Amino acid sequence: MEIRTVDAGRGAGWLGDGFDYFKRAAGAWIAIIVVMFVVYVALTFIPIIGSLAGQLLGPVFSAGILLGCRRMDEGGELELGHLFKGFSTGTGPLILLGALYLAALIALGIFLVILAFFLIGGVGTLTQLFHGDANALLQNLPMLLVVILLGMGLYVPVVMAMWFAPALIALGGLSVQDAVSASFTGCLRNLVPFLIWGVVVLVLGLVAIIPLGLGLLVLMPMIWASTYVAYKEIFVPAAP
Repeated sequence: MEIRTVDAGRGAGWLGDGFDYFKRAAGAWIAIIVVMFVVYVALTFIPIIGSLAGQLLGPVFSAGILLGCRRMDEGGELELGHLFKGFSTGTGPLILLGALYLAALIALGIFLVILAFFLIGGVGTLTQLFHGDANALLQNLPMLLVVILLGMGLYVPVVMAMWFAPALIALGGLSVQDAVSASFTGCLRNLVPFLIWGVVVLVLGLVAIIPLGLGLLVLMPMIWASTYVAYKEIFVPAAP
């Protein structure tokens, strides 16, 4: 598979194309977002297992939606059922991908807690912070900012490795290891377009939450569809 570098302007262009996908099947997109929201809310009522299931199934749902995008690209119709298509297309690898993402988050969280322990000054200070002690917060604010910024910096490579992985597994037929590697490389080679994409998404997100969050019913489909468009442009099957 060839991994291409695209023009910086495509970062915004992907979202524009994503909006076109939304307009073509607005009803189906809104139904998908609402049902997914209901599923994740329902999972929160199952202690521990529900949260774990939500993390593990995330790539499965994403793969199904991306399969729906491909269906639209081929001239077909997006349907609510596409949300669950990932359960019939490489479910095992997709769940494994979710497990890897969860493991990365846990490892990152443990590292940051240990780092905070040494930078801030032990269990006593951490306990004060967890209990909302304003004085402890002000005294340790610089170190807390260091931990937060470092955590954000370390989280970015995780996102890069996972962003296109569901598409590469479900649409590209790659193994989990190859999908994670290719996703990271694809994002690395297109940092500027993705930076522009992220800024535009941030601005649109601020606008989307103003009308009681209803704008997310449009923005979320745009994000998924733009991911599909970016996948098509960046990852091109090698010529036989």
